[in-house]
Formats: sequence, C-alpha cells, structure tokens
Amino acid sequence: MEHALERVGTWAEGWRRTGSLVLLLDFDGTLAPIVDRPEMAEMPPRTRHALERLMAMDAVTVAVVSGRGLADVRERAALAGIAYAGNHGMEIEGAGLERIHPEAAAARPLLREVAARIEADLEGLDGAFLEDKGLTLSIHYRLAPERAEEVRETVLEAVDGHAALRVTEGKMVLEVRPRVEWDKGRAVLFLLDHLRPPADAPVLYLGDDRTDEDAFRALRGWDPAAEGVLVAEQPSAESAAASYLRDPAEVGALFEALADAAR
Repeated sequence: MEHALERVGTWAEGWRRTGSLVLLLDFDGTLAPIVDRPEMAEMPPRTRHALERLMAMDAVTVAVVSGRGLADVRERAALAGIAYAGNHGMEIEGAGLERIHPEAAAARPLLREVAARIEADLEGLDGAFLEDKGLTLSIHYRLAPERAEEVRETVLEAVDGHAALRVTEGKMVLEVRPRVEWDKGRAVLFLLDHLRPPADAPVLYLGDDRTDEDAFRALRGWDPAAEGVLVAEQPSAESAAASYLRDPAEVGALFEALADAAR
C-alpha cells in the first residue's frame, strides 16, 4: 500500500483538471488523536489550520463522517458550512441535507432500555463506561483493557434476545446499533449523490477503524478517482483503502501538502 503523501501530485492534478476535490473525513483517530475519554478529543491546531486553508480554496468540498453522535461531532470538528454524518451516517445534517434513518430512530426506546441494563452491569467494572449517542451506544474499555472480555460478555448479554439490535467492535470499544441496512459506506454514497462531484475528481475518504472499511469499499466501486486512505501505523494488507497515513499528525501534513500543491 502506497503512502498517501506520495499520491499528492496525482490528486492535485486531478483537482486542477476537474475543478473539484472532495474530502470525506472520520474524526476520532483521523482528524483527532484517539484519547482515553471521548470528551477529551480535539483536532490539533496544525491540522485545523491546514484543513481551513484547503476549505478556503475553490472547489474543495469537505464532510465529516463519524461514529459520534451528530451534535457531538459537529461541536468538536467545528467546521462551518459542511455536511456532518453522525452515528455512522444514520443522522446527516448540513450543506442542504437533513436526514435521520427512520428505523434507527424507531429503535431509540429499546436502546434506552438496553443502556440502562449495561450501565447497571458496568458498575463493578472500573474503567469501562457507556456513552449514549442517541441512535447508538458505545461501551468504552480503553481505561481497562484487561477487562475486555468481561465488558464484551456484559454487552452481549444485554443485547441478547433483541433482534432489532446488533453489536459491533472497534478500537477498545463495543457499539450497540440498530440492525438497519446502513453504515459509513452507504452514508458516503448518499453524500456523494447529493454533492455530485464531476467524473474523475479526486474523492478521498480518510478513516482509521473497522467501520471505515465500509466507506473504503463503497468508494472502490463508485469512481476510479475515489479512494480510501487508511490512518494506521501498520496498515493491513486486507484493508480496502488504496493508501495510508501513519497517524493523525500525518493527516495534517497531507492537508498542508495538498494546499501547497494547489498554490
């Protein structure tokens, strides 16, 4: 897999030729480093400055696609005039869009019930905690990695018997989601159908986690100039991404390189 900074020339040329560059960006682990508690996450100043440079240029479109709740990621990214897709795209708002997945919204009472049970069961597991994101639940155990199996069993038991819900895993986190046919890949295609970039325009999705693989795969079949960029110190050969960056600091470096190439 090629390092993304080596692709800057190709992307800049495509941007000049088509008059369009689209950046679809995950937040945690991509725009912001992973931290122990989700409320502590923030975009580094260098990354923000470089991204704002890009956004000030002609024909650059940015959207943030995150597992966080919509209001949360909008507040933390704090980028004006863009579309935000929260809860893996089950809620989308901005840039003329406003959509909440109806089946996900209908599952909210059940999620509330399951959240109450999980929180009660987690009381004896120091370092593990539940984050209620409205349309999904995240159960974090980054502060207690040695309790991973106990946390997993707790969550699976709480969800057992509820066919309308499913459990997925990420980096030191389990998620309880409505069992709906929707993910970051479908959200990205929904956004692109609205944004309608010209053919062959560079469309880049940057993400670091398992859930971002859905977006990488979706882009593979959308347009030859659309591709995923995996943020990982040791990129997996099984990833559907076409290139990689080692960490969120290099995400900022990529934005700087694109802005410099355009100038």
